Amino acid sequence: MFVVIMVILGLMDTETGFPREEFLHGYCNETPMPGYVAGQGEWTGSGPWGGNLRALVPAVGNNSIVVAACGYSMTPDAGGVWRSTNGGVTWNGTSMFGIQVNDVCAAPPSTFYAATRTGLYVSTDNGENWSVVPGMPSAYVIKIGVSQANPDVLIAGLSSNTGIRRSVDGGATWHEVGLSTGFMKGFGCDPDHPDTMYVAMSGLAQPLYRTTDGGASWSPMGPAGSGWGLLVAPFGYAETIILTHSDGFYMTGNYGANWDLVVPGTSYAPAACDASNLYAPVIGAGGVYESTNGGSNWYLNTSGITASYWQAGCTSSAGYLAGHNGGVYRTLFTGNQYQVSQQGIGNAYIHTVSYLSATGTLFAAGEYHGLWKSTDAGESWGIVNPGPANWTIYDIAPGSDLHYQGPVMYVATASGVYRSDDSGDSWAGAGFTGTQVSSVAFDPADPDRAWAGTATTGVHYTTDGGQSWTAGSGLPFALYPSLELIDLEGGGLRVLVSFQQSATAVYWSDDGGATFNAAPVPGSYHPGLSTRWGDDAMAYLSTDGGIHRSWDRGATWEQCPGSSGMSWAVLGEQDDNVFNGTGSTGVRWSPDLGDTWQLLNTGIENRCVWDIAYGDTPGQLFAGLRGFGVVELTEDQLGIAGPSPALLSVSARPNPARGPVTLSVIGSGSGPVTVRVYDTAGRLSATLDGFGGSVVWTPDESTPAGVYLVKAFTASETAVSRVVLLR
Repeated sequence: MFVVIMVILGLMDTETGFPREEFLHGYCNETPMPGYVAGQGEWTGSGPWGGNLRALVPAVGNNSIVVAACGYSMTPDAGGVWRSTNGGVTWNGTSMFGIQVNDVCAAPPSTFYAATRTGLYVSTDNGENWSVVPGMPSAYVIKIGVSQANPDVLIAGLSSNTGIRRSVDGGATWHEVGLSTGFMKGFGCDPDHPDTMYVAMSGLAQPLYRTTDGGASWSPMGPAGSGWGLLVAPFGYAETIILTHSDGFYMTGNYGANWDLVVPGTSYAPAACDASNLYAPVIGAGGVYESTNGGSNWYLNTSGITASYWQAGCTSSAGYLAGHNGGVYRTLFTGNQYQVSQQGIGNAYIHTVSYLSATGTLFAAGEYHGLWKSTDAGESWGIVNPGPANWTIYDIAPGSDLHYQGPVMYVATASGVYRSDDSGDSWAGAGFTGTQVSSVAFDPADPDRAWAGTATTGVHYTTDGGQSWTAGSGLPFALYPSLELIDLEGGGLRVLVSFQQSATAVYWSDDGGATFNAAPVPGSYHPGLSTRWGDDAMAYLSTDGGIHRSWDRGATWEQCPGSSGMSWAVLGEQDDNVFNGTGSTGVRWSPDLGDTWQLLNTGIENRCVWDIAYGDTPGQLFAGLRGFGVVELTEDQLGIAGPSPALLSVSARPNPARGPVTLSVIGSGSGPVTVRVYDTAGRLSATLDGFGGSVVWTPDESTPAGVYLVKAFTASETAVSRVVLLR
């Protein structure tokens, strides 16, 4: 399953002046935050962590408190303000949630302002609670600044090339001040001259404007080009200004009389300083330039950094924070490795989810966030580090272990295919470096035989695990293919391909992807496929006109009765239940193979669902949301059309344990039982047999302390338990 979002094309957004967010293929080793337990019949969840960071700002006089602004202009229903009280190590949500926030700024004594798509907001309790500023209740505000000398003086940058507005009464009224075109991108105050302020601007001939009368009038200055960020008076020196410019970072030491390009490159983030160091993040360099001598010399630090589309930055009590369009990095000192520091920022865009029930491992990945893993059904998450070298991930294979239980995994990313041979612990490139790949699949009987759908050059196949790839023929020029496999009568596999954009058919191949045949389907927007193997083989297709189904393994298609509207995802691999991830109304459910539909969206009523995966049973589901992470649902009602309730159970005693553990297995009489024990990374620790009684697991001395997953299997049932091993 894939969706493509926010690929930067270099075109300008006419509302914000930033590069346009196009609708294409839309760590933290810290202590996990507690999550939510899935409700019966209700979607709930917390994590994985990340978001599109637009601004990072510490409180005035207390840099342990930091607020973060998140939001995507293409999806105004996602985003918000998150708040940290430990300098950005961990984060918590605020009352500002589910809204695009473009910027924040701080004012004494405990005030923050937030520039949003739907007005200007203020918090007077250091960012916890927010209310709209009455004088600007609905404007599209892209930047906000407040005078250090007079907190009633506010400067707001508006969208649509309409420049700035000024308020002298705390936001009650606003007026034009002669700068009524362009886009405000940065703000700063001169600490030695109370009425002097600066704004960085794009879309105008000059990148920087200065006022010496408290914002009543403005004069241009700086090297020609666009301004993208601003740091005024680093270390308290008012004569020093660092301007983020379309050429890189310019610096002046004489109030702007002369400028030097000290760091070339591209960035949309301001420079930042602590007591003795400067930081300037550069997109093209993939890291942050650091200076330990006031900007005379700069050194590039890329250690620990993967995603680097820089848009925000500040320093705090916990070090330097660098914000990008997938989250936050943090480092305590110059020259140190950067750590992902976004735990608790719940704005993650999840393109794909995968649940492997044999190990109890849930994977999720999305837009610049990297690959995340949970071994407790999404209650806590950690980033796979090191994971795939590209952090925009559109697809994970396998999506379940229904047909494959081995250690091989593949992911499709914005820069190639990556493969893991150890159940996702480590990853290596498997072709197409530098190419956007929207989907990937592999043969369960031969994991070296795989297929990759590139964003614009069709579908390729490999028989050597990704060392070489061959293009298939018979496909149109269409965008962002989605791949699924289905078994054929008499043996073999059929490859099915749909396209997110610009194709009017689903394509199928019975020769391993060498040649394809077309099966017409109405519309030209076909984002996702799902297949059911076996004697009752079927296929389902999500489209912009609802769900379609095929009774003949994808050779012909019909629309499911009563299904309509934008459908990003579909899941119909088991029993009679089919699930549809919609564009704005959560999940729809059919209990009868697609004949009738009803809502199954309690808790995600207004959410866009990009992917759905099964949990331990067909009645447990995980869903990846656009801007709201991963949620889980357990619904007994879904079992009515499916298998009977499981009678198998497994328990552990003593628990916690310091030595041998007795695993008691109660079976339903459906055949032999295998018991497996896995560690939190999903690695197999022991395989045991037992039925209608008990087996003993004796960890050897090298087995580390921790939580272990116990799974019992018959041919038709699965039971799960956990045991804590102490040392």
